[in-house]
Amino acid sequence: MPRLPPVLLRLMLLLAAALAGWALPLVPPRPALAEESVMNWRATLPQVRSRPDAPAYRARRRSDVAPRYPDDASLGLLMPALKLDVPILADPNAPSIAILGDSLADALNSGFEGDPVLRGAYRLMHRTSSASGLVREDYFSWPKTIATLLAEQPGLSALVIMIGLNDRQIIRAGDRNLEPLSEAWREDYRKRVDAILTLARDAKVPVFWVGLPLMRSPKLSEDLMALNMLIRERVAIFGQTFVETVDAFADASGAFSATGPDVIGDNVRLRGADGIHFSPAGQRKLAFFVDRALSRLPNERPAPAMATLPAATTLPAVPAPVRLPTGLGQGWNATPGGIILPPRRPAIGEVRSVLPAGQANSLVERPSPVYGDTTNRNLFDRGLVPAARPGRSDDHGWR
Repeated sequence: MPRLPPVLLRLMLLLAAALAGWALPLVPPRPALAEESVMNWRATLPQVRSRPDAPAYRARRRSDVAPRYPDDASLGLLMPALKLDVPILADPNAPSIAILGDSLADALNSGFEGDPVLRGAYRLMHRTSSASGLVREDYFSWPKTIATLLAEQPGLSALVIMIGLNDRQIIRAGDRNLEPLSEAWREDYRKRVDAILTLARDAKVPVFWVGLPLMRSPKLSEDLMALNMLIRERVAIFGQTFVETVDAFADASGAFSATGPDVIGDNVRLRGADGIHFSPAGQRKLAFFVDRALSRLPNERPAPAMATLPAATTLPAVPAPVRLPTGLGQGWNATPGGIILPPRRPAIGEVRSVLPAGQANSLVERPSPVYGDTTNRNLFDRGLVPAARPGRSDDHGWR
């Protein structure tokens, strides 16, 4: 191959460089880096703008939402929320009730204590034992406890009993073991319920026996409903009150529900995580239904004293004329002895005698009545308007 001259070779290189510069975009010179890196060839992506985190959603109750006005900030009226806990003292004349039972009765007492209105309406006595029942008298004897309570508190207004959660156990009767909810077991359990009701009847203290609610376990609910039926029967025989709680803590189909409406209608959680006990809202709802039953207690509070009204005085029908003294100045002693003010006119205006009304057959047959007053006869029969009295509003003589 013949060798190209140097001049021609240079021209060809310049032409190739010009064509390459026209085809490729011009890249500005990059400043020299202090230290070369393998990442220098990557394109730099635009930075994403950081946004402030959105506030987390928190469900609010109706009582938590406070009204705010747009001009509060400008007027400087935004003040921190203040909560004043005013203690409500129990009325010394309020009925005193004793709450007895197991852990469910403890939740009932917490419902009464958590409501300031109920806490002030009753004088509460808390007598509960969480693991107690009517079966194990060797562990805790409720008949002995109630007998001691009635002896120490002679003025007790009512006994509120909620018990039976721990009673699905074998009853030891002598040398026999009675299986739970068997016929022999039921007969012995009735006697234990009757022993408590007899103590209250002898002390003349009403009993409000609170029924057991539904539980999450179907087997536990079935056994407790059988206990409810047995206790309800004995309470009715003794003439006491049985407070139903099944429908209050069930759904529309009558099954167990951990949530439901509370005392103000909000749908909240009413039962605990174990499916047996109650949340604070459930405790308050349980106390609400017991309070409705307790409202039947006789009201022994003293009635407020009625204010004594003064004796009615008889006022004269027509006031007597008032006579002013004569020394009131010039022009006031026009008449001897002073100026006599006439009695005040009645508020209903001019009094006219009412003629006895006759029976009107028709407007055509009956002639117009004859008025004894000339003014009325001229006005209604002849259509003549009476002359204006000087100084009256219809006197236009000043024109």
